[in-house]
Amino acid sequence: MIPYVPVLSSTVSPGQCVLGALLLVALGTACQQPAPSIQSHLKGQVLVDSSADGLDAYRDVRVLVVRPDGRRLDTLGHARPGPDGRFQMPISAPKRGVYALSLWGRGGREQLASTEYVVAPGDTAALRVELPMRGDGLRPVSPENRALQAYRTAMSMHQRLLTRRLRTGAAGANAQVQNIRLTSSVLWRLQDRYPGTYAAEFAAVESLSLLEGWNDSLVVARARQIPSSSPRYVDAAHIARRAEARRHGHRAALTLLDTLEARADNSWQRAGVQAARIQAFLDSAQVEPALSASQQLRARFPNTPWARWARRTEYEATRLQPGMPAPSLTLRTLRGDTLSLRSLRGRPVVLEYYRPGLDLYTLQRPLRNALHDATRADSVAFVSVSIEPDTVVNRAFLQHRRLPGHRAIAADGARDSLVTRYNAVRVPSWVLIDSAGTIVDRYQASGLPALRQSLTQLLQPEQSAPTPLSLP
Repeated sequence: MIPYVPVLSSTVSPGQCVLGALLLVALGTACQQPAPSIQSHLKGQVLVDSSADGLDAYRDVRVLVVRPDGRRLDTLGHARPGPDGRFQMPISAPKRGVYALSLWGRGGREQLASTEYVVAPGDTAALRVELPMRGDGLRPVSPENRALQAYRTAMSMHQRLLTRRLRTGAAGANAQVQNIRLTSSVLWRLQDRYPGTYAAEFAAVESLSLLEGWNDSLVVARARQIPSSSPRYVDAAHIARRAEARRHGHRAALTLLDTLEARADNSWQRAGVQAARIQAFLDSAQVEPALSASQQLRARFPNTPWARWARRTEYEATRLQPGMPAPSLTLRTLRGDTLSLRSLRGRPVVLEYYRPGLDLYTLQRPLRNALHDATRADSVAFVSVSIEPDTVVNRAFLQHRRLPGHRAIAADGARDSLVTRYNAVRVPSWVLIDSAGTIVDRYQASGLPALRQSLTQLLQPEQSAPTPLSLP
C-alpha cells in the first residue's frame, strides 16, 4: 500500500450522474448551512494499492458526511486526505441522527463507497480505507457506529429467518417464535452494551415492535423503561397503547398514555402521545371523543405534523378504518406506467408511504425488502409512494438503494391526493389492502412486524392465531 496523494485541481464535465451533481452542489453551498447544534469527529487514512488498475479513479479523493435538504445537500463534514493519506474531519450536524458517509474519487465526480453514519455529540470515529475496495465497504469505528453495526447485524439475522419462515409457511411457526424471542432480546440488550447510543435507543423501541401481539405484557413493561430522551419515545407510546388495549381495554390504554405524556420532554412528544389518544378512540369506534381529542391537539400543538394529521380525524373515522373500502388511487410509476389500486384486485396490496433519507425509513427499509422478497410478485403487490416531490432527490436516493415493487412520487408532496387520501402525514407508514380492495389495517412507524403478521394471515388463512410468547 502507498499513501494517497491528492491532486489539487479538478474539473466537472457536463452530464455527470445525479449524485455527483448533488455532491458538487453540497461542496459549493457548505458555507450556507444552518447553525449546527451537534459536534463530532472523524479521522482516518486512505491507502491506495499501487498495483491496482485504474489508479486515476482514486485521485483527488474526498470524504464527506452530508444530509439531504430538498435538492440541496448540506455538507456536515468534508475532508481531503494529505500526502500520507491521513485526514481529520470535524462534523457539525443539526441534530443527533443517521447521515450519509461517502468516499468520492476523481475530484468528487465518482462515488467509490457510502454507508450510514451516526453523528452524535462528542463521538469520535476512526476510518481506514484501502483502495481499490475489496467488498468490505466503509466501516467507521466508534461507540455510536459500533452500536449501529450491531443493530444492522441483528436485523440481518432477523431478515434471513423471516424470509425462511414466510417461505416455509405454517410449519415454521415454532421457528418464528424463536426468531422473535431471539431478535427482540438482542435488540433490547444493545442498551447495556452501548449505553446512551443512538442506535441502541432506536433498537430498544424496535424490540417492542417485534413483540407486539406476541407478549403485550412485556411490551408495556419495557415501554415504561424507555427514557424520554429516546429519539423514538413517541413510537414506544403508540406501540404500548395498542398492547395495553389488547391486555386490559380502552380505559387502561388511555391511563397509560396519561403517564407517558406526563414523562414527555417536549411539546413534539406530547403532541405525538395525544395523537395516540385520538387513534385509541378511533380504534374503539368513538368518533365524537376522537374529534374532541383532535381539537385539543390542534389547539395545544398547532405547528406539528401531528396537528396536520389530526385535522383529518373525521376523514380517518369515515374512510380509513379497517373493513372499509380502500380509497381509489391512480398513479404514474417511475417506469412511466399508469397503475391503479383497482387494477391490482385479486391479490393483497402493501401501500407504502416514505420520505427519502428519513432515519426511521433508512434503518427499516431492509426489513421491508425482506418482506417483499419472501412473497411472490403475483401474490402480493408492493406500491411505494415518496412524499418528497423533487424527482432529483428521489433519483439520488434510489440510485444505490434497493426498493423493489411499484414506485411513484407524490408530485405535490404531502398535499398531493396520493397522500391525502390515506392521510399519510407522518412517514414511514403502510396500508394493507386485501384482495377484494378492503383496508385490513394501517401501520405507522414501527408497524412492519405487525404488517408481516397480518400479511401472513392473508396469504395463509388457515393458519391459527399466533401463540403469545413468554419471555423473562
